[in-house]
Amino acid sequence: MKTQIKAGLSLGGVFVWIVLAAVAQPAAYPVQTKVVDGVRSVMNPVEPRDGVFTPKYVEEWSVGGENDPQGELVNRPFEVRIGTDGLVYILDWGDTCIRIFDAKGKFVRQVGRKGQGPGEIDTPAYIDVTPAGEIYILDSRNMRISRFAKDGTFLKSFRMDKFSSLVRTDGLGRIYRGEESTAEPSGTSSNYREIIQTLTIVRMDVEGGNPRRFGPFIGRKFLQKSDGAGVMMLGSQASPTTGWGVDRNGGVYAGYNEKYEVGVYDSEGKILFRFGRKFEPVKNPRYKPSTAYAQPENQPAFNPEFFFDETGNIWLPLFRAGDKDPFLYDIFSPEGIYIRQIVVPFRIYRVWKGNAYAVVETEEGFKAVKCYRLDFSGPNRTPSTFSQTQEKSPRAPLF
Repeated sequence: MKTQIKAGLSLGGVFVWIVLAAVAQPAAYPVQTKVVDGVRSVMNPVEPRDGVFTPKYVEEWSVGGENDPQGELVNRPFEVRIGTDGLVYILDWGDTCIRIFDAKGKFVRQVGRKGQGPGEIDTPAYIDVTPAGEIYILDSRNMRISRFAKDGTFLKSFRMDKFSSLVRTDGLGRIYRGEESTAEPSGTSSNYREIIQTLTIVRMDVEGGNPRRFGPFIGRKFLQKSDGAGVMMLGSQASPTTGWGVDRNGGVYAGYNEKYEVGVYDSEGKILFRFGRKFEPVKNPRYKPSTAYAQPENQPAFNPEFFFDETGNIWLPLFRAGDKDPFLYDIFSPEGIYIRQIVVPFRIYRVWKGNAYAVVETEEGFKAVKCYRLDFSGPNRTPSTFSQTQEKSPRAPLF
């Protein structure tokens, strides 16, 4: 009898263990991989693998705004970049300079000043910082890119022969800019012509030489109106265009945001693979079925200005139709796997070691740069179909 009970308990124990082991296994994440025209395509489902996160956010420090404890050191912040050493670089469009702070928000130095001479800036549009701390500023009115050392010393500037948007750098210190060109307009009616820009990503060395071009890619669409009194360009922020970015290894990422797909290219311009996720187009509430109206029928899938965190994950911001809408970020691994989605009430410019850096408007209407610690503890996660069976398991680190 005792033997039978022991055997029965043993069998029961084995049975229970098998059931628990089966329950603990989440459903496999159904990524679809196929080869199209010789290029591997990674298509993710609508839901992210790990679920949707609405993190708590704890303010670590703030600069700018009416009550800036450091004396309003930031006037009109426009761009934010983070160095590999944690230094925070803020493009101050109002005072036409770069202001640098340490990882705790303490002011370090100012770089650049308004003007048109060597080391001066007229209309700063974009900035980026190399791993060595060199700073590049795209000056749209002066049609040039200026290079500064980490200590703020002016090193060199070189001119751009065409209008460019964005400036990026890679881990080797090379510079990238988005060169925009306009094709000949095509007629849509007697008074309106359609203009579609092209975007070419141009890589240069630190001296601005040895250009290497990627593309061209499809740019934004405009309508040119001619009524005898002059010419007017009509456009919309909702018009699809190509978003692009560069990782630390010199990989170029570019995707036309009319659909949800991004191509990954090596340093020689060869496409390696494409990734994206299933996406149902969202109707543009401002669209009107008229030739004279520049609004597209659907909203873009994502915002063209995406970025990378220090682990190499790609942060793709979704398009916002209204100012009161939250900010949503789809996060993909370097392999193109849709890991998670983040929902926050502010625009994130960069993420570094668990901190999110944002430009927010204060209650008084001033712009301030804030560093938030993202807190993912507590009930702030909506699990996906593929992760809900792991709710009692320790969560993997977010960054």
